[in-house]
Amino acid sequence: MLTAIKRIQGLGVFGDFTPTAELPEFGRYNIVYGENGSGKTTLSRLFGCLETGEHAEYADLQFSIDSQSGVLAKGQRYARKVRVFNSDYVEANIGQFHAPLRHILIIGEDNKALADDVVAEKKLHGERSAAIDVAQKAITKLDSDKGKVFSAIAKTIGEATSGSTLRSYRKPDAEAAYANERGLAPLSDALLEVHRATVHQEQLDVITSPTLASYGGGPVLPAGPFVDIAAALPGLVSALLARTAQAGVLRRLVEEPGIAVWVEQGVALHRDHGSAHCEFCDQQLPPARMAALAEHFGVEDQHLKSDILAALNVVHALRDALGLLELPARTALYAELRDEYETACQVITRRRDEVVGQLDAVAALLKDKLLNRSTASSATILIDLSLLVAAIATLAALVERHNRKSAEFDAAKADARAQIQRHYLSTIDVQVRDLDQRIAAQKAIVSNLTDGASDLPDPRSLAAIRVSYETKQAQVSSEHAGGAQMTERLRDFLGRTDLRFESSNEGYRVLRRGKAAKRLSEGEKTAIAFLYFIVQLGDQDFDLVEGIVVIDDPISSMDAASIYQAFAFLKNAVKDAKQIFLLTHNFDFLKLLLNWLKSVPRSVGTKSYYMIVCSESETSREACLQPLDKLLLDHPSEYNFLFKLLHDFKSDGTILAAYHIPNVARKVLETFLEFHRPFENSVYAKLESTTFDPHKRTAIYKFSNDLSHPTGKGFDPALVAETQKNVTFLLEMIKTLEPLHYEGLEKLATS
Repeated sequence: MLTAIKRIQGLGVFGDFTPTAELPEFGRYNIVYGENGSGKTTLSRLFGCLETGEHAEYADLQFSIDSQSGVLAKGQRYARKVRVFNSDYVEANIGQFHAPLRHILIIGEDNKALADDVVAEKKLHGERSAAIDVAQKAITKLDSDKGKVFSAIAKTIGEATSGSTLRSYRKPDAEAAYANERGLAPLSDALLEVHRATVHQEQLDVITSPTLASYGGGPVLPAGPFVDIAAALPGLVSALLARTAQAGVLRRLVEEPGIAVWVEQGVALHRDHGSAHCEFCDQQLPPARMAALAEHFGVEDQHLKSDILAALNVVHALRDALGLLELPARTALYAELRDEYETACQVITRRRDEVVGQLDAVAALLKDKLLNRSTASSATILIDLSLLVAAIATLAALVERHNRKSAEFDAAKADARAQIQRHYLSTIDVQVRDLDQRIAAQKAIVSNLTDGASDLPDPRSLAAIRVSYETKQAQVSSEHAGGAQMTERLRDFLGRTDLRFESSNEGYRVLRRGKAAKRLSEGEKTAIAFLYFIVQLGDQDFDLVEGIVVIDDPISSMDAASIYQAFAFLKNAVKDAKQIFLLTHNFDFLKLLLNWLKSVPRSVGTKSYYMIVCSESETSREACLQPLDKLLLDHPSEYNFLFKLLHDFKSDGTILAAYHIPNVARKVLETFLEFHRPFENSVYAKLESTTFDPHKRTAIYKFSNDLSHPTGKGFDPALVAETQKNVTFLLEMIKTLEPLHYEGLEKLATS
């Protein structure tokens, strides 16, 4: 049995309900009283969804209900069967008569054993179907999870490959690519960044590899690549250092090379200008001195000098060539080559500086030799271009890679996209494989439960089990018996024989005088639905002794006489149920139920009484379950309870708070006047015949008559402020006209 509701969230007016400490636990018999629209049907829907644990109309529904078998919550199936009669049941089973009513199968007396087999096999079929449903839901969930994995990785791949691909690369692309891949492995961070850079690059132009210029040739060395020239230069310089020109040397000029250079230049100037006087001291140049100088600067010496200068020119040419070595701009290369490019350039610069240093050293030796041509010398001469050449070759290889990429740019970009795709697909490989294995396991469960398997307690297929219990059910059941019972009860209920149930292969049809019933009254619809429900409690699909029965307002739209018939049918139909919930808004019906349960011994079952009360705010209505007010429980009419509502009423100035008060005031006024002035016919005449203040009488009548909902005029918002005043007038009138009566009512309301 159900023992208590602990929490309801997201169920219509039960937006967030938690019971108070004084709310009693459910008994075997439970009565819930509440006005129309208070939430009774909503509460019955909660009981109706317990078998499945879900409610289609309330996706956000959350609940916690204690039962003798444990706590029930959303998503859990309650093992005990629950039958619910409410407006939903009427609409689903009676409605507009679009289709015949489902057959009610009554068990024959001689077929109990077969009936037990039917119950067992239907239970097995239900359990199998439920397990299949669970497995299929698991498959759906796993497929959804797998889809989310591919959706997420597709977005990542789209973002990583290019901005345009982001909009076109979707989950199906990722799934198709994954299906075609084998041996997936992630890339290193560095390589991944290289590929990411490639797919976002623009194609660059082909560039030229750096090279050293060639030597044009001269007196001392022939034309050729500077590598060859650099190899020959040490030998040439060594030979020049070893040569001398000693004939007719002047010691002073040998000892002072600076003076020798100055004098040599002076001799050349005087000769070129044909001057016989010294341009420095303006003295006659002595012929003997000029002859000595000419001998000192002889032909051999001039040849040596010329060769030294030629060698210097070679050194300068090689140095200039190094300076003219043109390296590509860093931005001319693709981004992934630029770090290597920087390193290669640094090596080239360093090696070039080394060679320049070597050439400067050689140039210094030659310049010194130019000043000391009369003496021989030697030195270690190093001019090594091999490391520079190797560094240039390294840079040339980078340029070649760049040029090859430009030549094959589209293919490189496509490969980069493919590598990125493989990398990111590899990151979900383990997760997808796990999901695939779990999906396969659930599919195997579905297959075994559907087709049958030798390792199952019952190896038959689901279809075979269904055929078996339907065959047995056909042997033990009488669909005609259900129709006959309903016809008989409908006759007793309505007191006439014009309506009856006819059984056909499709189900029951309701006939009026032998023809399909049309334009049934609301009372007839409710009566038919209620009787169908009552008879259905005896259906072999439902074990009343172990089931829970919930009945919500079975007397809706019925006349007063039908209320007693409905009560009689209800009482006899549900008395053997495991647990019963009876909900009503009708006070007369409530008193019938209360009087019945008072006569039921406690040994037969515990009893609990409740009422649903709604509180209003500017934004919502909230229903809560409370203990039934003692004034309703202990008194034969609702007059005392309604008086209490007026006595306790405090207006907050809103329509929502005042909306129900005119109806309450009208009922209290009518009841009071009925015993105070029983000899006038109308409420108006009764009120006018009292001795109470005429202005207040008029206000009371207008308020209770014009604003009560049965008039159809609705509630005038302008009269919200009048509510408290008119309630006060009505209570004042009762106190004035019947002070002892008022005193008794007030005592009950405040006790």
